[in-house]
Amino acid sequence: MQKKVYKKWQIKKLVTWFLGIILCGGLFLQYATWTLYQDKVAEEKYWEKALLESPEDEEKVAALSQSATKVTVGTCVESLKEVNMKSSYYRVAFKVWFKWRGDKSLDLANNFHVYNGSMNKKEIITDETIDGVHYQLCSVDVNVFKNFWTKRFPLESHQLRFYIEPSYTIDEVVFEGDLDNCEINSSVSIAGYKLKRFANGVHTNEYESTYGMPDQEGGSYTSEFMTQMELNRSGFGLYLKCFIALFGTSLWVFIMVILCTYHRIDPLSMIPAALFGTVSNIMIGANLLPDALEIGLLEYVNAWGILTILCGALIIININRIRTKYNDNKFAALYGRILSMLLIFIVILGHIVMPIAAYL
Repeated sequence: MQKKVYKKWQIKKLVTWFLGIILCGGLFLQYATWTLYQDKVAEEKYWEKALLESPEDEEKVAALSQSATKVTVGTCVESLKEVNMKSSYYRVAFKVWFKWRGDKSLDLANNFHVYNGSMNKKEIITDETIDGVHYQLCSVDVNVFKNFWTKRFPLESHQLRFYIEPSYTIDEVVFEGDLDNCEINSSVSIAGYKLKRFANGVHTNEYESTYGMPDQEGGSYTSEFMTQMELNRSGFGLYLKCFIALFGTSLWVFIMVILCTYHRIDPLSMIPAALFGTVSNIMIGANLLPDALEIGLLEYVNAWGILTILCGALIIININRIRTKYNDNKFAALYGRILSMLLIFIVILGHIVMPIAAYL
């Protein structure tokens, strides 16, 4: 049996497109997965950094706080009522308590606020003094402003922090954390998320402005009590909702390429509809996010879908060209089989590795 010998132009065309698809797809996936992974790593560093915050001038803070009243502070998070990425805030209900000896004039329950937050409700539950120890317990419902990280949306995680800050400066009140008694309700949940971890810490906040105060050389310092929680997506439900139309258009492209390869038909006119569906698909996820969203998983997967359609269209064009210009149906079929299988493999690979890089 005579061995089939391929012409130079056939080998060149097949190898060029084969390597081109691998190179372009590989570079795109490498960039996308690396940036998504780095974003996940940055979340871990951000969590640790929030626990280690300290003022630049520690000696000055120590000197100012020598005569301050030490107030023990703790929080108990009762519920997360809302996480609203579109409007950049979350709503949390919690209890906060203050305990101190000495200064009877202090009234922390009526002289604290949540940094970057707006109180919906505050109720003083307990206000008593027992054996010289002053104790105040408050129930608080607050909206806290938050710039959500959206690079890994819709498989993202969020670190939610709120800071209890007194109206007193650090020379009057210094917070100490009641860390052993801080907790978060074990039944806390929010639709689509699961609680991964929580932690508390005490920070010193420096205000650079004197707010026009006469005879004041620099800004004031205050003591803050920080509570942080991390929420992770509980599954792939929203991810599928955002991209199910995209998966359908990709499948449609695969069918068109295979039909062109095996049945000698020209389905090129059916490709624009798939492209329109893919481009409009991005609006599903974008409607859930702030207008100033980061470029991330949402855009990468939709761009991957657009590249799938364009690549499929080019393969169909080349198959048709081989048949019409060179009148070579056998090579056209071989070219179509190899590149269609390669396209299917690399597209599916992309739809696996990108969400894995974002989620794990």
